Amino acid sequence: MTPNMGHHTMCFQQTYMVYEYRTAWRLIGMTSPDRTTLAHGRLSLIGVLTQSIGFMGPVFSVAALLPLVVGLSATGRGAGVATPTAIVIAGVGMCGVGWVIAQYAKRIHLCGSLYEYVSDSAGTRIGVIAGWLYYGAMMVLGASTFLVLGGLTQTWFKSAMSLDVPWWPLALGYAAVVVMILVVGVHVSIRAQLILALVTIVVVLVFSLFIIFRGGHNGEGLPAEPFNPFSVGHLDLLYGVLYGINMFIGFESAANLAEETADPKRHVPRAVMFSLTIVGVYYVIVAYAQDIGFGLDAEAWKNSVFPLEALASGKEFGSVGFGNFMAVLIILDILAVAIGVGVASTRGMLSMARSGGLPSKLAELHHRFRTPVWGAALLGVVSCVTIIGVRLGDGIFSRQTSEPGVLQPQWSPAFGWMAGFGGTGLALMYLVVGAVGVKGLWRHVSHTKLLIAGSVGALVSAGAVFGAVYQAPSPLDTVPWALLAWVALGAVWSFAVRGRSPRQQDAEADQSAHGTGEVTAR
Repeated sequence: MTPNMGHHTMCFQQTYMVYEYRTAWRLIGMTSPDRTTLAHGRLSLIGVLTQSIGFMGPVFSVAALLPLVVGLSATGRGAGVATPTAIVIAGVGMCGVGWVIAQYAKRIHLCGSLYEYVSDSAGTRIGVIAGWLYYGAMMVLGASTFLVLGGLTQTWFKSAMSLDVPWWPLALGYAAVVVMILVVGVHVSIRAQLILALVTIVVVLVFSLFIIFRGGHNGEGLPAEPFNPFSVGHLDLLYGVLYGINMFIGFESAANLAEETADPKRHVPRAVMFSLTIVGVYYVIVAYAQDIGFGLDAEAWKNSVFPLEALASGKEFGSVGFGNFMAVLIILDILAVAIGVGVASTRGMLSMARSGGLPSKLAELHHRFRTPVWGAALLGVVSCVTIIGVRLGDGIFSRQTSEPGVLQPQWSPAFGWMAGFGGTGLALMYLVVGAVGVKGLWRHVSHTKLLIAGSVGALVSAGAVFGAVYQAPSPLDTVPWALLAWVALGAVWSFAVRGRSPRQQDAEADQSAHGTGEVTAR
């Protein structure tokens, strides 16, 4: 027997073993569908697209993150009147990461998304560390949403109804509702996101177009200065771009639904790129409306702190009642974000648990709804412990402000820290995917496109991480150290505890036998 014949024989044996294992897995899935197999084919392109858009939280982003792009940050620097330009540049940069993720999504149709992609490129041990970072950051980000939901709802009750309702029972109530939605089923989760996100996005878009059609502040017209990159200093524009990148975080979460969509090879890549495009255009329109709404006065824009509410409450474009209505829309959009984070994180943990990267209990599904019930329960426990801890610890971090005797709301410091940890962790994951994607996709796509997309993706992701930690005030200056400790803990877990599962052996054998091809849900 020649060496070449021996090689083909070995490949045939590997392929046959893979076939036998997949057949057995399908039989197990037919007889016990509640173990680890998610319900396939429940979602259309609209469903997975809703997941990405819902996670990004466009209304919440323009309400809370857009002022950072303008210049309301620890550095005091931002894009100012050129904020729409900074958003365009940030969006184009994020498309580099999105293109890499979309190419992976065409080949790997598993709910672990970025964890699976890194494992494919850098090996399972590195993949587990990356997954530990990614879904750990998501868990922290998810818990933080309930803090801000409780806090903003308390503020709304005070301003609109003169009722003083404590923030923490409201936060616990939101956590219970989201966990229940996650358990009932992905179709319920997606519909809830679709309704919440669609209503809030449409209202804010119409309001923004109203400002534009009115010609902005005092009807002064529609200037082109916001789209002139030379209208501000180069460093100021750069800082605006760095903060603007964070407004796109979560676009990739459609990939976590790969096992539950009818056509993952088409739906997931399209959802990833469509979400970046749709939300990017939306951000530009809303930013331009706010820019001219404040009369191209960058200082007034950023000093309003919450410009969307300020314009909605003002006499020129809105009223006090409309401002209160806008506050409700922001709350609803954050609720959509909470659901989106929950959907993505529970399915990611399920994928890691199936492959031995996390305790096997997280791979079990609800016997009736076929949803990651233990992942949802873990999110609920972490969130409730966080809420109670913040309440008992009086905010945990210092509540002092620049004004003597004036304190931040009890929930605010912890929310800021947790959102910083989660957002920076996800940006760091984008950096990893952009870097290792060049190796993992080298044999499958155009080398030129891959090098451009991977380089741009890694560069803008590194910029987002830099923008999140550079000159960060206390307690945000501890976020990098906390992330480093979390990654180190993940490395210990990966190299000292984690085992290998048959599913991983199957994927590796399949790759060895075929060289190229797709990895689909088992």
